[in-house]
Amino acid sequence: MNENTVLRIFEDRQCKLRVSQQNIEDLLGMRNIIGENNIIIQADGRILIRHFIGFIQLNKTRLLIYPKIAVGLDNDDEFSKSFEILLKMLVYSGFAGIKRIPEAQNIAKYQGDLMELYIGMFAKELLRQFQRDINRGYNNQLENQCFIKGKVDFNETIKHNSFKKHLHYVRYDEFDENTSLNTIFKAIIQVLILKTKVKSNKIKLMQLMLWLEDVKDSSLTNDIWDSIIFNRQNRKYEVAFNMAKMFYYKSGPNIISGNTSALSFLIPTNQLFEMYLYKILEKGYYGKYEVKYQGPIDYLAVLNDRSYLQMKPDITLLKDGKVDKIIDAKYKIIMDENENLLTSQGDVYQMLAYSVRYQCDDIYLIYPKGVVYGSEGVAATFTIENYDHHITVHIIKIDLEDQPDVTIDKIVNYITTSINCKEIGIS
Repeated sequence: MNENTVLRIFEDRQCKLRVSQQNIEDLLGMRNIIGENNIIIQADGRILIRHFIGFIQLNKTRLLIYPKIAVGLDNDDEFSKSFEILLKMLVYSGFAGIKRIPEAQNIAKYQGDLMELYIGMFAKELLRQFQRDINRGYNNQLENQCFIKGKVDFNETIKHNSFKKHLHYVRYDEFDENTSLNTIFKAIIQVLILKTKVKSNKIKLMQLMLWLEDVKDSSLTNDIWDSIIFNRQNRKYEVAFNMAKMFYYKSGPNIISGNTSALSFLIPTNQLFEMYLYKILEKGYYGKYEVKYQGPIDYLAVLNDRSYLQMKPDITLLKDGKVDKIIDAKYKIIMDENENLLTSQGDVYQMLAYSVRYQCDDIYLIYPKGVVYGSEGVAATFTIENYDHHITVHIIKIDLEDQPDVTIDKIVNYITTSINCKEIGIS
């Protein structure tokens, strides 16, 4: 198979794909990257990926995994809308260090391929910096010369030049492009050139190789990444460095061990939604509450003076050091096309446990609204009798198609007031 095969699926949905025998072998190999329990592959080409979105490329097979948010749209429209929402959450949450994306008209050329988008952003950022001033640094050189340059290394000279009185080993610093940072960039670019299918990406990567033609080839190790220290001279390359680091550390075991056949970037879907929601609430409640992500950590039970059953709420709103509201993000579709509520009992039980431990009676479960089905806002409020007081668990749906600033205003309003809600009493 000479060309890359691109396969597109949605997370947590079984999809039937047209695949070759080579594709099947590559998909089976992806189990080592995504985890045995997170991928199910059937002989007839049906595949199910759980919990993750992003991309994996192994050999010539590229698997693109999209969030399931636009159920009900035509196939191509569903992929397009899901990709659009994914980019919005990635940028606003700062997940994986993404701070900006290309203009809408430029995104179209990537055809919803997150891997190609990442490659394009990396190449564009690095070219922009090289065109201003390519990264250079001082490298210590040791040479056997007939003239003095820098400092004489007497130990090396005595060892090797006992009968060559006209030669001296000298050490000096040379200011050139052969830096560790450029070595990293070149190694990553060499991998990406083999993977990209987009012509403009390949052109940019080849241009970068011309800039780096005097940089020595080297295999990457974890130590070289740790050796990079940013200062006033090279700090402008930090964005490109972080993207290159993402390609390296998110690539799975194969590229790290020197085999560049695998490349991947996998995002835990619920974690991305949590971080996006946290950033929304952090801005919405700035100065009013202390907004805490994944904490404060506590335990539900004690046995023989040891704590058990760790509790770590997704988001809490604290006032004067006390938990005032607990918010849990759940990336699930909780309304079907007939507006039937599909809330999990387990989700509500989890919130009840949070309420008991943190002595907080104001609880919120926040879900995404489907693009096609359902409406946003407060979907329901559960009232739970707990001895002499009541716990309220509010079910809220947010529209991920909204711009973040719009979502901020809406969600603060939903939390501040519980209008248009359907109360369900539980005793």
